[in-house]
Amino acid sequence: MRTMLWVAPAILSMSLFTSGQDWQHCQSDAGSFQQLKTSVHSVTTMHGYSGWDEKAFSRFGDMTSVALLQSLSYDEMTAPQTLRDVLLIIRLAFDCPAGCAVIADDRKPKVTLLLLDQLHNRTRGPSQSAVDEMKNFVIQHVHSTE
Repeated sequence: MRTMLWVAPAILSMSLFTSGQDWQHCQSDAGSFQQLKTSVHSVTTMHGYSGWDEKAFSRFGDMTSVALLQSLSYDEMTAPQTLRDVLLIIRLAFDCPAGCAVIADDRKPKVTLLLLDQLHNRTRGPSQSAVDEMKNFVIQHVHSTE
């Protein structure tokens, strides 16, 4: 009888834990993308990020750059502090060693490379160097995981 008191809560907690692991697969793509845009907004205004933000960026990969483009203007993105945040977001989107993006096409940095080219053309000096370094990181990282 005494062991039964421990078995029921253990089974309940395990079922709650395992069912909660894949919660994002139950959401619609539009809802998930909206959450991604919310994470972009949060990081670029609060200048910090959470584990949830990091996970969202890595799961969306290249789509993260679409969220950046829909959330910020180029003028906003090229402001020094925001540019650091944008480059951090891009790094987090492509930092996963095995390509964590759920959709295979999002593991390829098509939009991201176009965004980085635009940022390169709109910045100068150390900011431009930081953009170039990020572009090299993305290219090298994607090629090393293929």
